[in-house]
Amino acid sequence: MQRKTEQSAPPAQGPLVGINVLEIGMLFAGPMASAYLADLGADVIKIEPLKGDEVRRMGRSKNDEPLWWRVTNRGKQLVAADIRHPAGAAVVRRIAATADVLIENFRPGKLAGWGLDYETLSALNPGLVMLHISGYGQTGPYSSRPGMGTLAEAFSGFAHTTGEADGPPTLPAYPIADGVAAMTGAMSVLAALVNRSRNGGIGDDIEISLYEPMLSLLGAMAIDYDQLGVIGRRRGNRSTWTTPRNTYQSSDHRWIAVSAAANSGARRLFNAIGRSDLAARPDLQTNPQRMLKLAECDGAVADWVRRHTLQEVLDVFERAGVVAGPVYDVEQLFTDRHVIERETFIEIDDAVLGKLRIQGVVPRFRRAPGKVRWPGRPKVGQDTREILARFDYSDDEVEQLLREEAIRL
Repeated sequence: MQRKTEQSAPPAQGPLVGINVLEIGMLFAGPMASAYLADLGADVIKIEPLKGDEVRRMGRSKNDEPLWWRVTNRGKQLVAADIRHPAGAAVVRRIAATADVLIENFRPGKLAGWGLDYETLSALNPGLVMLHISGYGQTGPYSSRPGMGTLAEAFSGFAHTTGEADGPPTLPAYPIADGVAAMTGAMSVLAALVNRSRNGGIGDDIEISLYEPMLSLLGAMAIDYDQLGVIGRRRGNRSTWTTPRNTYQSSDHRWIAVSAAANSGARRLFNAIGRSDLAARPDLQTNPQRMLKLAECDGAVADWVRRHTLQEVLDVFERAGVVAGPVYDVEQLFTDRHVIERETFIEIDDAVLGKLRIQGVVPRFRRAPGKVRWPGRPKVGQDTREILARFDYSDDEVEQLLREEAIRL
């Protein structure tokens, strides 16, 4: 069933135009996965609770309007339905019967109790691709535990290896585990849709934990332990396998990040800071050699950078071909000429706040570019009536759902 878009809404564009996604998500991982699909043209319907998604009450607000909500739930149409109510769950089943994809991130087993599990929904719609994201996955002794990104960042080993050597395990300031799981989930959905196009139209049931995508980012940590018994430790901004690699403070109290992972890059760096003696030393020609002299190599760069302004450092390093760049705050990012020219941030219209800027679609397709159609809509269940009509609910049926408090208009 091809869904119609609102006449006032910008048309969908991108490689996923015509793909219908139903999201029963909360907070970040599930909603972010569907937002990535919406960016690429998918038609996304989000089911939110009658009181509104919790993200509406998180983060900063302007004029009592939540800002984070507008990013996480961009490009989605909203239905407010109580999926714990039999009639509310029936609404979800009717929409799911023609959906290509359903994304959820409840605790394992929750949806089954409401008749919204894969077995039930795939019987109605064999082509359905269903994605589950949960803290610890659908199986295993911890599967029933509540899980948040914070716990995944801790459980995966990420926090243990992040921070200063003499400091505590460090958690990120933003929900990185949710974001990584969402990206993994979106990738998995697309793979399942490709497979469906090859197997006669049969969908699939996909499950992702929050901690395992985080673990996959941690490089050689697991194999180093398996083969060598090495347990990764916190090292601040220093790498475990290459040096010089760090952030260094300039004379004007700004910061620059430097990476000399390639041996030739390390030699260019040493020459650029006037230490041709280090560049030529036989015992500093490879990363393993330099790691044995980490304090000497790192200290030489730190000493030189702190005697120069950030711009002086950047100019010298650019001429020398050193891999380095400034550590930006968000204001500096917004005003950087490269970011401006690439249109990393786009301006879109918000029904309440007017013009606002958010990040644009990340993957840039030449032939089928995606588009952020609108920010997260301000009203809870803003599209409920229109979507129910689209799925053949009569006015009388809608009024009955309202009386039963199964939906909100």
